[in-house]
Amino acid sequence: MNNQKKWHKDYYAGNALWFGIACIGCAFYFFAPTLLTTEKSLIEKRGKIENVKAFYTQVSSRGHKSVKSELLLNLEDDTRKYKLAKNIEQSWNNEKYELIEKELKKAGNAIVWIKKSEQSAMEPEVFQIATGENEVLYDMDDVKSELKFLFPFLIVMGLFGIGIYTNHKFPNRIKNWIGKKPAHNNTYK
Repeated sequence: MNNQKKWHKDYYAGNALWFGIACIGCAFYFFAPTLLTTEKSLIEKRGKIENVKAFYTQVSSRGHKSVKSELLLNLEDDTRKYKLAKNIEQSWNNEKYELIEKELKKAGNAIVWIKKSEQSAMEPEVFQIATGENEVLYDMDDVKSELKFLFPFLIVMGLFGIGIYTNHKFPNRIKNWIGKKPAHNNTYK
């Protein structure tokens, strides 16, 4: 029975390690590039609006259905598609994207900020949108708002998973590092 318990502990500690590494990897690969983007690393693309449209699509993942809201923007003489997308759960209404669509149609011109490194991409990540009169409709705070929670959450979860593995594999070192003596070194008089 003891071997069975040890095997389970080893197995779950190993899984916790891989979970921790995956969380930290995802945080840095997917979220850090967007969070660490500064205004100095952005370029603006100006132009007359060819097409702007806000629409909704139902998506499902593992049986859970939700609604994805998207805003597509095309500028004249520019082959790129500027796209904003957000999962809005069960609501079929995204007032922010509909307001952006309305204001851009009214203005006729738009300014879009993208990363310099993505200027040759067909669908670059959009960091800011303004009308031709520099009225900002969508800014970097909107882009980074959800990631400000997800990035530290994934880092903490990753460190927790790695900590479980480390504590399982090296309990004496961890206890010495924390300042506690291991239980087998206690002597009773």
